[in-house]
Amino acid sequence: MAETQQTPFHTVGEKMGAQMIELFGYFLPWQYSPGAKAEHIATREEASLCDLHYMAEFAVDGPDAMKFVQMIATANISKLQPGSVKYSCFCNHEGKMIDDGTIWCFGLNSLMLITGDEADGSWFDEVAKGFDVNIKNVTNSHTTLALQGPNSRKILEQATSAPIHEINYYKFVKGDVAGVPCVIARMGYTGEYGFELHFESGSAKKVWDEIFHAGQDYGLVPLGQSGLESLRQEAGYVLVGNEHDKQTNPLEAGLGWTIDFNKADFIGKTALENIQKQGIGRTLVWFDVLDGTEMNKGDFVVVGEKEIGRVTSGSYSPGRKKGTALAYVSPEYAINGAVYTLKNKDGEHSAKLSVAPLFDPGNVRSRTFVR
Repeated sequence: MAETQQTPFHTVGEKMGAQMIELFGYFLPWQYSPGAKAEHIATREEASLCDLHYMAEFAVDGPDAMKFVQMIATANISKLQPGSVKYSCFCNHEGKMIDDGTIWCFGLNSLMLITGDEADGSWFDEVAKGFDVNIKNVTNSHTTLALQGPNSRKILEQATSAPIHEINYYKFVKGDVAGVPCVIARMGYTGEYGFELHFESGSAKKVWDEIFHAGQDYGLVPLGQSGLESLRQEAGYVLVGNEHDKQTNPLEAGLGWTIDFNKADFIGKTALENIQKQGIGRTLVWFDVLDGTEMNKGDFVVVGEKEIGRVTSGSYSPGRKKGTALAYVSPEYAINGAVYTLKNKDGEHSAKLSVAPLFDPGNVRSRTFVR
């Protein structure tokens, strides 16, 4: 078994009261001294900074870079321009997900794939054997911070001269942050207006410290994995290992919108076309747990004595003051507003089903200015 790694932000995190846990092969902050609830609320109302070093990053370069990624992605990247990002699924020939992730275009022959698992690199390498392309795992040499919340732009403007007010959603620019060369993107995993910063790992402490200095008058707090979980769950984002694994297809996971069936070909296309025709056997939904109970992965969704699904993720939403749960149920039970029972080791809990994410950010994520 591989040794658990520390991220480049481990020491600065500990100084801010981080409670570390082992997750995704790293020691990651579960929460900091403010506590998970305060971190969640600060992200929605002010700003937070989160260590995302554990995300896997792969540089894809060469004459066939676009051709290769077009073959492995369900999304169509034929019109992807430099400075743009595209979200996609990556499937095997059975239409089951290897992973999901983002595709970053730096040029026609230069792309970056960011996914949730470094093990994806083995699959990329295997598929790439028929292409004139070089794939390099740069996960450890690069790192990522997520600056999220309505005050994020005001804070980042104190640390960079890059024209961040001009960056549209899922676009990026290059610029210095705290004097460190960065790729600055308008995106995030919380449902809030925000940015992701990608830069060399050796500058981690410098960038972290400078952003917190810039955010001292804007309510900036560090965000741990517990707060990130409650934010991403209510905003509708899926997590590898929870909402999808290598037995999941994008259609049942609510990610059918990432599939462009008009593409000439991509890995898994025929299988996904067949699944679309035949129909899915389960579908991902959200639950408001009315008594505020925090459900766990594997808890039951029941109607009477009948099990109709299993919880994939659960948390408590401080803003809504209810529990949040994601679960797969048979399509006939995916009735918006229906009240079912979620069952865990402590008993039964009434929960209201939603076919859409529970937190609606409106156009906060996509617009270029802050509220």
